[in-house]
Amino acid sequence: MHYIKNRVSPFIISLTASLLLSHSPAEAQFAESHLGVRGGMYGGIYYQNIIPAGTAETSFFAMISASRESVRATVLKLTYETSLSEIADNLFFVWGYGGHAGFSVTDHTYFLGRKYQFEYSRFRPLMGMDGWAGLEYRFITVPFSIGLNLKPYFELMFPGFVSMVPGDIGLTFAYTF
Repeated sequence: MHYIKNRVSPFIISLTASLLLSHSPAEAQFAESHLGVRGGMYGGIYYQNIIPAGTAETSFFAMISASRESVRATVLKLTYETSLSEIADNLFFVWGYGGHAGFSVTDHTYFLGRKYQFEYSRFRPLMGMDGWAGLEYRFITVPFSIGLNLKPYFELMFPGFVSMVPGDIGLTFAYTF
């Protein structure tokens, strides 16, 4: 296992560097899709397809996230506003909404700041509503974007638990193509 960990990191770094250097600057300017990672409370791997819509852009965002106790699939509709072009040409304000579904396997839960311990691990399906607000900067010379975002959500876990997280702050790093 230790051998695999030591070999995977250089491979990922080499693959990322080759992808970033393999495209011309003109291709990065007209990006229509992003493939990236989001760090945060429930970060994950995501793909989004960007469609021009008048003076803004609309994106359909899909993310798979996994933690030690749960797996979630999130789908969002995002709008990229160009209103920040006075600050920087490639800086966008992003907002959106959507939902998620998944499951959790755990022997405890937190509700209103209090921990509840179960006798054994429970399988709990979950679903929820998500919001999104953030800033994204797209680089012109390389097919890469970086973002800072806030993803509040409301979640129902069955049987009978409700969770609300007003501030899942995350960073996104994406390869654009």
